[in-house]
Amino acid sequence: MGKSVHDSTLSMSARELSDRLCGVESSDPVWVDESGTFDRQALLQDVAKCFDLLEARGVQPGDCVAVQLPPGATLFALLLAIWRLDARAMLLDHRLTAAETASLTRLCPPAFHVRAATGATHFTGRSELEVVPLTGAFPLPQQVCLVQFTSGSTGQPKVVARSAASLDAEIDRYAAIDDMPGRDDRLLLLCSPIHAWGLIGGILYGLAVGLPVLFPSAQHGGAIARAATALEPTVIFGVTTHFELLGATADLPRLPRLRIATSAGMTTSPAVAERFRLATGCRLGQVYGLTEVGVVTADLAGRFAPPSVGRPAPGITVRTTGGELYIRLDETPYLVDDGVARFTGGWLRTFDRAAIDEASNTISIRGRADSVVAIGGIKVDLMEIEQVLQQHPDVAAAVVTFGNVIEAFVAARNGLTDRALAAWIRERLNPLKAPKRYYLQEQLIQTPTGKVVRERAQLLSAYREQRTPALDERDQ
Repeated sequence: MGKSVHDSTLSMSARELSDRLCGVESSDPVWVDESGTFDRQALLQDVAKCFDLLEARGVQPGDCVAVQLPPGATLFALLLAIWRLDARAMLLDHRLTAAETASLTRLCPPAFHVRAATGATHFTGRSELEVVPLTGAFPLPQQVCLVQFTSGSTGQPKVVARSAASLDAEIDRYAAIDDMPGRDDRLLLLCSPIHAWGLIGGILYGLAVGLPVLFPSAQHGGAIARAATALEPTVIFGVTTHFELLGATADLPRLPRLRIATSAGMTTSPAVAERFRLATGCRLGQVYGLTEVGVVTADLAGRFAPPSVGRPAPGITVRTTGGELYIRLDETPYLVDDGVARFTGGWLRTFDRAAIDEASNTISIRGRADSVVAIGGIKVDLMEIEQVLQQHPDVAAAVVTFGNVIEAFVAARNGLTDRALAAWIRERLNPLKAPKRYYLQEQLIQTPTGKVVRERAQLLSAYREQRTPALDERDQ
């Protein structure tokens, strides 16, 4: 399965990465939305404009610049300009509150913070920028090019660093994956373009190979369906929620040019995949990856049945130990220690339970290692309960938690009631595994990458806002 893409013998500066991404000779559009197009010449002009602004505000090589802009052309022109300066970019979600932003930046203080003075209303629009100098910047290792944050099991976000060499290698890794789109394709990107799947597999890969990347005007079902029809994609990258919306959209055309549709973030349920296939005629593939590494496995065309997530991508070495998946890296991807042993002896612990099929060289993801709890002296896997819940035709998503009892938070449709769901579960699970309380609501809260939030307090708060009564099974 090859050596790690984090091999320390690989060397590339942030400026060299920027030059690679900007230097593709192509007259094709770089980005397209329902409002217009953004071509290579416009990109180069905006990168130069952002570069001049950063220099004028005092940004130096090696400085860390926190970027907090709505996803759009200006954001990625700014990212390329930061790298052209041999500075480092820290990506922050523009939807964070001031308190949330401050909490993250305290973990790894940047030297500058860039915000939108005026925002664009669509992806190909432009934003005016405000560059704010800060004090007390955290000194980053020389090779760091990109800083991102991802959720941590301790409650403290993990601070992840990527080098220019690792990003460059991951772009090449994507290019070597079976069925990956090329410059003759049109990629509709539905997932967040500031997180690993959308950023590297969509934005950076698209720039590197000259692949036009398309964007919807909004993230609701109608806008996604309109974009899928009007922009004529041959490939769609998204997360489970997007394919659920497309599969449920009335009168969705079969999209005859569509050849690949792939989901990431969390394993897509068979019911969602089948609804999407029936609606579009296209099988749904799956990608598994981590912010720390990028893409780990890929089955873009949906050739393998869930829970398989395909074969390891080129350059990725994996193993399973104690039923958990580990990934070979030459150095830790973390900038801040959160007290959890995540990286030991050159191996990154994913905390995902997995199995490797030696015959097909495919990996199956079977849930989180911390999803097994002891009840009455018997081990119960909460992920197993979730999977059974998601087999119900009127369950869109489910999260199962355990405090004093097992509780199920369920996104339900078609008038499904808690009593009906409880009766359905009793036919399929041992009573010890059956949830004692059900919280049914229209949808579950999700992270920007499409993963359902798993913290009970947040789920319960969202449930109470929807004012749906819960059923305690002791009252049945």
